[in-house]
Formats: sequence, C-alpha cells, structure tokens
Amino acid sequence: MTSIDRQEKRYASFSLDGSTPIEVAISAEKVLEATPITGAIQPLPAGVPWLEGFMRLRDDAIPVINMKKRLGLPLTEYAADAKVAVVAITQYRFGLLFDDIKDVIMEDSAVVVPIHPALQTADSIISDLIKLDHGQRTMEHLDLKCLFGNVDLVEQIQEMTPKLNTAGDAAAQTISRCVVFSSLDQEYGVPVEQVQEITFLAEVDEVFKNDSIDGAVQLRGHAIPVLNAARLLQGQPINHEYGEDTRVLVLNADTFQYGLVVDTIREIISIPDKAILPLPRDGYASVNGVYQRPDGRNIMLIQVDALIQSQQRELRSVARLKSTGEEEFAGKENMQSRHLITADCYLVFSIGRNFAIELNDVQEIIESRDLMELPAATGCDRRVLNLRGNIVPVVNLRFFYGYPEDDGSHDKKLIIARFQSRIIAFEVDRIQTIYKQVQYQKTPSLNPQFSGKKDTLDRLIEFVGDSGVKEHVLVINVKAIMANHLGMLTPENTTSNEVIAKEKDNHGNNTAQ
Repeated sequence: MTSIDRQEKRYASFSLDGSTPIEVAISAEKVLEATPITGAIQPLPAGVPWLEGFMRLRDDAIPVINMKKRLGLPLTEYAADAKVAVVAITQYRFGLLFDDIKDVIMEDSAVVVPIHPALQTADSIISDLIKLDHGQRTMEHLDLKCLFGNVDLVEQIQEMTPKLNTAGDAAAQTISRCVVFSSLDQEYGVPVEQVQEITFLAEVDEVFKNDSIDGAVQLRGHAIPVLNAARLLQGQPINHEYGEDTRVLVLNADTFQYGLVVDTIREIISIPDKAILPLPRDGYASVNGVYQRPDGRNIMLIQVDALIQSQQRELRSVARLKSTGEEEFAGKENMQSRHLITADCYLVFSIGRNFAIELNDVQEIIESRDLMELPAATGCDRRVLNLRGNIVPVVNLRFFYGYPEDDGSHDKKLIIARFQSRIIAFEVDRIQTIYKQVQYQKTPSLNPQFSGKKDTLDRLIEFVGDSGVKEHVLVINVKAIMANHLGMLTPENTTSNEVIAKEKDNHGNNTAQ
C-alpha cells in the first residue's frame, strides 16, 4: 500500500486497569475531553449494573459508565485519580471511567483488524484489534454504537435528548478544547486542534541536538524534532531522567510537525471561553490566558507557535529528514513541503575529520546497508543502493578525499543528497549535528591531499562542537561532485565552477572575506 492510498485515523487510548495490559481505543473525534473525576459520583438507584452514577461536569451532570463492569472484569474499583473520557453518542454526553489516559496516536487502517463474530457474544462492544509494533502491543477498539448492548437504544437516545447546541444548554457556550500537560509542576494547555498525537517517549536522538532543539524522536519512519517543555516554557536545564509518565506531544505547525517533551499528560478538557482569565496587559503573544480549575489550580493556556519563532528554521530542517527510507513522498505538495530549506544551516558529519553539507541539499539520512558492489569497479563510487526503486551511486567520502579506510568501529550512515532530479549517497562515519552558521569563508589554499578536489570544497564555516573548541569545517559542493567527478549532470544542467560558486553566494549568505 502506498502512502497515497493509506487512510490514517486518530485514536485516543486508555488503560482499563493498571493490573492488566488491556488498552481500549476510541476514535479521537468522539472524545470531547478526558478529565479526572470531578467531585463525588452520585449513584442512580435501580440503574443498570455498569452505571457508576452521575458526575458533575461544570454546569452539567453526565452519566458515568464503569468500563470494568461493562467489559466484565472481576475487579471493578477505581482509584481517586481515575480518568473519565467524555464521549458524544448522537447528541448525548457520557463519561467512560478508565484508570488512565495512555496516548493519542495516528495509525494506518492496515493495522486495524476486525474481530471475527464467531469469537464474540451478542453483547460485545469491542469491534476491532489495533495491532502496533508488529503485534507487540494491541489495543481494543471500542464501538460506541454497541456501548449499551442494543444498537436501537442509540436511536432512542437521539429522539429523547435535546440537542447539545440548543439555547440555554450549558454545552451551547463557546468552549475551547485543550490538552493539558504538566512541566515542573506547572500545568499548561494547548488547543486540541494543534495536537497531531500524543506518544510515549522511547529515546531522544541527540544527533540532531543543537542550541535550538533538543534532539529528535523516530515516528513512523521520520525524525520528529523535539523541544523540552522545561527549557522552552520555564528556561530550565533539560532533565534527562525521563519517567514512565513522560510523553511527547506531537504538534502541527504550518508546514511541519515537532514534538514537545512533557512530564505527564493530565487530561483533555473543554473550557468555557468566558472562564478564561485574560492577562493584565497586551504583549504576551505566547499566552492566551489562564483557566482556574474549580479546585483552585491554574492552567496556563499557551500558543506554542509564538514560543518557537526563533527555532522554526531548525525544526523545519530536521522535520523534512526521513530516517528510514520506508515511505514515498506523498505527492508533489508533500515533496515541496519537505524541501522548505534554510540556506544557513549545515549537516556536520565525520570521515576522520569533520566536514559539512548544506542542509538544503540533504534529502534524508539512512543506515549504510544493502549496498551492491559493481563488478570490476575501483573508484569512490564502486557501490550502488536501491533506494525505493532508484539506483543511487554511493560515494565513499573517505576514499574520495584521500583518507585511510575506517577501522570498522563506526556504524556508518548514508547522507542522501539531491541536486535537481539527481540523487547521490555519501557514506560517512557518523552524523555530528545540524549547525546554524550564517557567515562562511572562501576556501584558501588546500592541503595537497585534496589536489583535484578543490572545486568540491569551495567554502568553509566555523564550527563549535560539544568540546567548545572552534574549528574550520569544509563544506561539500554536491553539484560539483556530480558534475565534475561523476558525470551525473548533462551539459544543459551544469555550469562552470565559477558559476556554481556564484550560485552559492546568491543563496543569501553573507560571505566573510
């Protein structure tokens, strides 16, 4: 199935019982909010066995269903910090009682497998299994239409229930839906519309760490740049001791996605706009206001896009890098969005010493494997790679620039670079970082080692690594390698070295003489 044919759907998942691995998933658009129990749940005499009672929710009372009872679990007690997922069935709101919120994920329809009717009773409310991580994790998809055991009851509810948007109804108020998270004991809220998904934090890849971003996480074959909420919101040093409650809030910007590492996800909540307290003066573009909970705690409602203005270039640059090469570009529009470039950002890598390549020349970074040797070939490009149906020459940069062969201690990477429609792979020892450097210098006279390769090293930048030592790093000219050393470009789309250098100068850099 190609990426164009895929149908993805967002699910909110909940832990049914902390003592069992059962996860229940609900279509995210059906979840109005997910909130802790507010006050006491009032029982309903003679109610159905799995009705826990009614819970006060702002200016309304909603029925709360004990999901452990509904699904027939032997232990049905809930802790005081249990969560209530408020769902809409027709025009009526119900609360579903769970142990905790797990995450919000976007998944392909291919991982949703229907449960055969022969395996279920007529009272079943689980319609599908959602298989994740090659079957290592499964979620049970709750069919809300079957929640009451009788589909006809749904229609009866619709007939007897006033519409939620009628005048005077509490739900008719203008509301804002927010995902609430905590960072260093302060609670923040971001608009639900801006949240792509919520996922567990497995590991932050610090290859992409620089002064602006804290690294990247892998999500369905792509590197998602991440920021640490403590540093972004409170200016605190990064705490690397992530716990089991740590989550990554994947947010949508205009042309890319990025993640925010938070201590925990508290809830998804609907806030009446009239209850949002404004700030004392204008000028706080990053804060929409403050909401005070009934228990007195405050939620700061933030506008994250305003907070990341200075990091947008770096975030966008990392977000366009594919990490595994498993997916095709989904159409021309998606391809263009992945090639939004920053002319003053570089990918720094090592081949015995540090070199760099302009980030706008980089398509993706992949592992160096499944390479094919060309018979009788002896040059720097004696191997090729099958990259999703395209045969790509692989240039060993150590060989190309006269460095000795590596001792095999490095887990080599391939930098997939592009000029116009041509693609080339550079094999390197390791990826160091993405580095922003506006100014660069023309390359002076070079070591005889680079004899005949000066046209590919027409500039250098000053790079300061983790050690704090400043070094001059040579920048590789991808077009010059293709045109002058590999014969990959035809006369009509190649130019002299002087024109190539001039084109580089016109990219918007301030050349330091």
